[in-house]
Amino acid sequence: MPESDPTPQDTETLLRNLLQTGALQSLPANPHVRDTVLAVAAGGLVRQRPYAEREVNDVLSAWLASVRAAIDHVTLRRRMVDLGFLKRTRDGSRYYLNLGRVVATLGSAEAKIDAGAIADDIVRGREARKKAYEQRP
Repeated sequence: MPESDPTPQDTETLLRNLLQTGALQSLPANPHVRDTVLAVAAGGLVRQRPYAEREVNDVLSAWLASVRAAIDHVTLRRRMVDLGFLKRTRDGSRYYLNLGRVVATLGSAEAKIDAGAIADDIVRGREARKKAYEQRP
């Protein structure tokens, strides 16, 4: 774990390294990197708002699609609950964002990182390099 709070630039650099292929292949094994991914994924949820499971699934599915993930929303949701990014009522009918866990990971509640835009940028860059390579004499 870093000694000081990460900056948005630190988080963006971490995500750029993770999304080198333009897609999230799996949840990282490294706890710091994994937690950063989960905290960024939680960015689509609102504090103190109760969510039905379907609503959480919709938000997470959209995020996973934006990063072209090879994992499913159920796996992501379960990991977020297991690691404290989401809290679930005892009966399992409602979920809540645990903003404290997100802030502890990202260093700020205002750290809104658009991982989908980062993935899109990486894909565009790869396509431009490929096109330039194919057009060379």
